[in-house]
Amino acid sequence: MSSLLLSRLSAHMLCAILIFQVACKANVYRPFNDFSTRGNSYNSLEDGVEEIMSFNQLLPAPVYPEGGGFARGSIDLGGIEVFKAKYFKKIWDTQGGGLDNVGASFYEPTKIPTGFHLLGHYCKLNTKPMLKAVLTAKDTTRDTSFGAALERPIDYTLVWTSKGTTLSIGQDVDGYIWLPIPPHGYKTIGHIVTTSPVKPSLDKVRCVRSDLTDLIEVDDSIWGSSNINLYSTKPISTNGGLGVPTGTFLALNNHSGTHGLACLKMVKNDANSTHPTIEQIKVMITAFAPLVYFHPDEEFFPSSVTWFFNNGAQVFDPSPHPIINNGEFLPRNGTIDDSFLDLPSDQSLKDKVKKGSLSDAVAYIHAKPAPTFTDIVIWLYYPFNGGSKLQVGYFTLNLGMIGEHVGDWEHIRLRIGNYDGVLQSIYLSQHAKGEWIPADNFEYINGRPMVYASLHGHAHYNAPTKKIHFNAEELVDPNDKQKLKREVKSHDPRNLSPLKFGFGPLDEADKSNYVFDILASPSSYEIVYADNCTETIVPPPWLDYTGRWGPKITYAWKEKALIVIDSLPLPLWVKIISRKIILKLPAETYGEEGPEGPKMKGNWNGDERT
Repeated sequence: MSSLLLSRLSAHMLCAILIFQVACKANVYRPFNDFSTRGNSYNSLEDGVEEIMSFNQLLPAPVYPEGGGFARGSIDLGGIEVFKAKYFKKIWDTQGGGLDNVGASFYEPTKIPTGFHLLGHYCKLNTKPMLKAVLTAKDTTRDTSFGAALERPIDYTLVWTSKGTTLSIGQDVDGYIWLPIPPHGYKTIGHIVTTSPVKPSLDKVRCVRSDLTDLIEVDDSIWGSSNINLYSTKPISTNGGLGVPTGTFLALNNHSGTHGLACLKMVKNDANSTHPTIEQIKVMITAFAPLVYFHPDEEFFPSSVTWFFNNGAQVFDPSPHPIINNGEFLPRNGTIDDSFLDLPSDQSLKDKVKKGSLSDAVAYIHAKPAPTFTDIVIWLYYPFNGGSKLQVGYFTLNLGMIGEHVGDWEHIRLRIGNYDGVLQSIYLSQHAKGEWIPADNFEYINGRPMVYASLHGHAHYNAPTKKIHFNAEELVDPNDKQKLKREVKSHDPRNLSPLKFGFGPLDEADKSNYVFDILASPSSYEIVYADNCTETIVPPPWLDYTGRWGPKITYAWKEKALIVIDSLPLPLWVKIISRKIILKLPAETYGEEGPEGPKMKGNWNGDERT
């Protein structure tokens, strides 16, 4: 089929081709995400402007049972009803500037339902997919004594123009970024972008009454050029969880250190009306529960908490005794260091429990609804965390028992939009922190994302990888770096790939036949908690345990690591450099310390660490 014919296919025919491709690849696929500035997933409008279909339209929502205000397309915030835009037209773009000099594109929501109004334009890097939930708004106030919920701006201020910029940004026409000036008592939500120096129409956008808005803070950098920086924003975390992100961007020039933008706010008396029911949550789990793949060399697998208890686990508070009745008598009111769990004292049982039991593993689900999205947090328990590896230049060192500890709680957090019930992004825990990854950056099997757990440490990744999770390169003498490169080049030049060169603790994740399917059986997952839920959920007794899930052991791991390094079959100069790195690493890098339980962690009620 010719490229010319392909370019004329409609978005619906593209979807049909994608479905056919998925069926021909054993149900393994990556969601379509070619929304680059020069992408080919668009319909040509009469005026020549590209109309882009959003990513979520190509990843349909599951069929949810009826109930409440979840997945109805729009959400009533109280005074304002918001609709998540599904289609966009491009206003202006650049082919340079910003991160990696890839340029950015600016879009306007289109095909907005009658009565809804634009709040601002959307911006993204050219290499990023269209994943943001960009909101439009409708005034639903009946009592106008405080004024209408939405009003036109009274003027515009030019924040920045590319006209005359001294940096090459690869533009076809000049771009102009405008800030709507709100009437008294109203707030601006987003910027407007044009390709003309003439101010936009006052009817182009709406400002929002101040009491229906909330404060925002800078989230991530999007793009920048001469005298301008663009950012995504998010509601300030201290606002009680009622702030609603709008998907617009913030433009700051070098002459303004402050801004006047805001987000929306849920002010409806029944703020939980958009939350899913338990039956709808179960549909989310069935549709989006990840498949967790383990490294081919993995020895320590997850299990259920009950399996751990029933196979001889002990609690020390301070004297040891067995754990009974699913943890009913575990301490619930102490501090984290008042008690700890440990492996069985019997050696044969200890060796068995260390390995976990994949066939008995259970995913523990915490549902966390918010006004515009619902998080499904999937907790996995590992009885034991294995030893670590250290990357030194081109050499990977196995540190043996260094890094081992009893008890390991890891989690995966699915974020699903309350507008449409579609998976938006996934948070993957990686040691003491983690990262949010857009949903389109995963491989899928039958619509379910594939997640990879790292060898021994069980950090989560969206693809097979070798990744240094604590970059220690700044701790390495530059002369030692050059020596490593020179020596390897003279002995084995095949190892000179930059991807293999680094310094620090190493995670290795890969696919194998070891896989945890959360949907393998009805007992493979358990909903242990759902915030603001009207339906009864009885949490397991162990969830309220306040102590550690493993002993806290203070030992001289650096000295042990040096002994391990000395015993490895490495050139002397590699051992010398490795010893220097070990001595400079923070003391907590390989500390042996049992973790807190899920409910005791900060992200149980708060945000994730990234």
